Amino acid sequence: MDLYSDDIGITFTASGPESVEKYNQLVGCYMGYRPETGNVLKELLALDPDMPMAMCMKGYFAKMMGSAFHSGRAVSVLGKLDQVLAVTRVTGREQLHAEALRAWCQGQLDPATRMWEEILLDCPWDFVAMRLAHFNHFYSGDGKKMRDSIARVLPRWNCGQPGYGYLLGMYAFGLEESGEYGLAEQFGRRAVEINPQDAWSVHAVTHVFEMQERHAQGIEWISGLESSWSTVNNFRFHLYWHQCLFHLERGEIETVLDIYDTQLVSDIETEFYLDICNATSLLWRLEMFGADVGDRWQRLADISRRHIEDTELIFVSLHYLMPLLAIGDDVATQSLFDNLGNWASTDDTQARVITCSGMAIAEGLHLARKREYRQAVDKFSSVRTLMSQVGGSKAQRDVFSMTMLDCARRGNLGAESRALYAERVATRPGSSWAWSGYSEVLESAGAQQEAQQAANRAREIADAGGG
Repeated sequence: MDLYSDDIGITFTASGPESVEKYNQLVGCYMGYRPETGNVLKELLALDPDMPMAMCMKGYFAKMMGSAFHSGRAVSVLGKLDQVLAVTRVTGREQLHAEALRAWCQGQLDPATRMWEEILLDCPWDFVAMRLAHFNHFYSGDGKKMRDSIARVLPRWNCGQPGYGYLLGMYAFGLEESGEYGLAEQFGRRAVEINPQDAWSVHAVTHVFEMQERHAQGIEWISGLESSWSTVNNFRFHLYWHQCLFHLERGEIETVLDIYDTQLVSDIETEFYLDICNATSLLWRLEMFGADVGDRWQRLADISRRHIEDTELIFVSLHYLMPLLAIGDDVATQSLFDNLGNWASTDDTQARVITCSGMAIAEGLHLARKREYRQAVDKFSSVRTLMSQVGGSKAQRDVFSMTMLDCARRGNLGAESRALYAERVATRPGSSWAWSGYSEVLESAGAQQEAQQAANRAREIADAGGG
């Protein structure tokens, strides 16, 4: 093997320049969520099986699947990579990628992310380091780190460089998760103008609509671009999930269930963790909206049982827990709690999150399903300011806050229920669900006039479509 540089000057250890070309094709597919990404990786490995970055990508992709089985495959890849590195001189960037993969395989997400950020200091055009740092900041619930990670490299790019739109889309999402909605929409729209098939950028603008409760505009945005983003891999189901959230606030339950059945779970047997998170959190929300979801939980519970012992992301494990609670599988539920307890005793990054907030959220969900509403509210309240630690987006984590509110309403907690809903409608004034719940707790408190006003506001929002 020798050193070869691509068109923008990134140097690779490879068997020939054609390997570098194929690698960059792979990165383009990865950034664009293209369904052919896996096949391109296979082609690259067939062409150059000992190319260090090809091996890193195989390990990274295995870790990105978010399951114990695929993590085992990543460890195997790392072992083979170490054999290559022992006899091959590689660049400092490639060595850092290998060490980042090692840290990730050991559950050390923070050190892995620091290595990707270190790569970007000297090579701000490394899309793989950029995207992986972006996602791992995401799964630590730190929107500002997502934003700042891209802000640091943005001035080193120019708008004519291939993939520039991807950069803008990531920046948009970091801005949105930092609460800078105006700028987020601006950068996200620009990214989509550059490349309408960039699902992550479409997604970033969708989050702005969700946070600003612009439900009708959100539906129009997603539907108007569907022909572009619906060609990507399973990430397309997450955009359908967002569309469901908009319809849900409008009270369009049948539309939500139709999208759930025809889209969200249409490829659920692949057991990709994000698909499970989409489906689980949507059914949980639907039930809080008073919908009958029929026997849909059972299919998800069957998958959850196969992931009880996963130790990848607490955010994902919480979503595996929800179907088990929903169908009342006490044995599987206890097994998952036992796994969380064992996981929390390890020294990996997510173990600390479980101890600080993840276990309390899991217990809160369990108590909610057992109708122990007072205890559930107490459990959620104890970690309200720490929930971001479990990762995911603000929109995704909202299901936990909604569950706390739902328990407060169902438990008829008096002044506390009233206070929690008052807070909710202040921060989510365009939520028909929040106003409807507020109306109910006000009525229970004997505030008839205020209850009627809240009920009227809920109907107005639903009828208007959320703006």
